This record gives sequence, structure tokens and C-alpha cells, in this order.
Amino acid sequence: MNTVQKLVRSSLLLALAIAAQAIGRSFPQISQLFVGSIVNAVLIIAAISSGMQWGILVGGLTPLLAWSIGQLPAPFGPFVPFIMMGNIIFVVAFSIINKMGDKAGIFGVIISSLLKFGFLSLASSKLITIFNLGIPKKVADKLIISMGTLQLITALLGGIIALMLTNLLKKRRIL
Repeated sequence: MNTVQKLVRSSLLLALAIAAQAIGRSFPQISQLFVGSIVNAVLIIAAISSGMQWGILVGGLTPLLAWSIGQLPAPFGPFVPFIMMGNIIFVVAFSIINKMGDKAGIFGVIISSLLKFGFLSLASSKLITIFNLGIPKKVADKLIISMGTLQLITALLGGIIALMLTNLLKKRRIL
């Protein structure tokens, strides 16, 4: 697959993530579970189908776009770089582990989900204070909840969805 094909595929996956984020704004009660799972699935599919660097690019853009369309609340703005980094950790860890063999995908999802969760949990509970981002305590408390266990759940769900979809696409020789 050439670079243009990878760019097009990654762009379409990014568009899917943006669409999920836009839909999620309309349903706040299920938003994080729905949107987070789809975005994490998109990140893994981008990494599998186009390569780690394209997954990193999509992972870096999704939180920025989520914030710009209002999926992430405006006060979370200073935390966007941490979410970008969490996504990059997710993609890189998955990509490295996934290269170890055919059955490595599920281990890649588990390990990368734990790493993303650990980083985002640490960042929301400790790093925002260390870096003095000026996030009000009330917002910081909501951020800690948003970047907690639900991040692990959405990463695992998204990763499993991605593996199922990519396996299906490989069997049909689309990927």
C-alpha cells in the first residue's frame, strides 16, 4: 500500500472518529463510553491497516478535534496534550506488541489499554497539579473521573472491536 492510500484510509478513519464525536455530543449520557470506544477502535484500525505512524497521527488529532467541536468540554482544553499522548502510547504499545505474531493482537490491546489508562489516570490526578495548568478544582475532579476506569473500559472495548473488524476485513481480503 502506498502513502496516498494510507493517507486516504487514515483520513476516512479520522472522519469516522469525528462523526462519532459529533453524534456523542447529542447523547451525553452515553457519550464517553460510545465515543471513546469508537475512537479507540479507529486508532487500532489505523495502526493495523496503515501503520503505526498513521495511527499516531489519527491519535494526535482526535482529542484536538473533539475539543474543537465541543465533545470535550472547553475547560478540559489544557488537558488535550495529555489525551494526545495517551492515544499515542495506546497506538505505539499496541503496534509493537502486535508485531510479535498472529495471536499478539489481544495482548497488545490489553497492555496498551492498561498503559493508556495508567498514563491518563496519573496525568489527571497528579500531572495537572505538577504542571500547574490552572484547571479549577471542580473541573479537575470531573477530569479525574473522565480519565479513570472508563478510559480502561473504552480502550479495551475499542481494541476488541478493532480486532474483530480487522480480522473480518482480512478474511474477506479487504485488508
